[in-house]
Amino acid sequence: MLKQIKITMLGFFLTILPSSLFSEINSPIFKQIICSVNVGNKNAQELSLEIADNEQKRSYGLMNREEMKSNSGMLFIWKDRQIRNFWMKNTHFNLDLFFLNKQGQIIEIYKNAKAFDETKIKSQNKVNFVVELKSGEYPLMIGDKFDCLFKDLLK
Repeated sequence: MLKQIKITMLGFFLTILPSSLFSEINSPIFKQIICSVNVGNKNAQELSLEIADNEQKRSYGLMNREEMKSNSGMLFIWKDRQIRNFWMKNTHFNLDLFFLNKQGQIIEIYKNAKAFDETKIKSQNKVNFVVELKSGEYPLMIGDKFDCLFKDLLK
């Protein structure tokens, strides 16, 4: 009986462990940028945003992360303006998505995207940039602006 339990446990670990290691190995390396954003009438707050500027990084996004600091997030960048699609597959925490124009101004917001939800989140507007932040951390509104040297990011 004990031998059967050991064999079952070994099989479990040999099945689960490689897939979790593989997801870590496959994780792209993200550069970071410091951006600031004005929240209401308060002083500008600095954010450390990881840059997702190619298909591999945009597809991977914030998946498979157990935690995220409150002053951090991800900045998705495309050279062309298009309707953008997102989902929360393998994302461990709820997010707010901020859809930005070329100047970094918020033109659309999707609040509280649910962790692990694979429902498509589709922007209503064509955008070049999307910022993902932990849900509820920043009470940003349409018209608020991120300062991230956006012209340089589109080069």
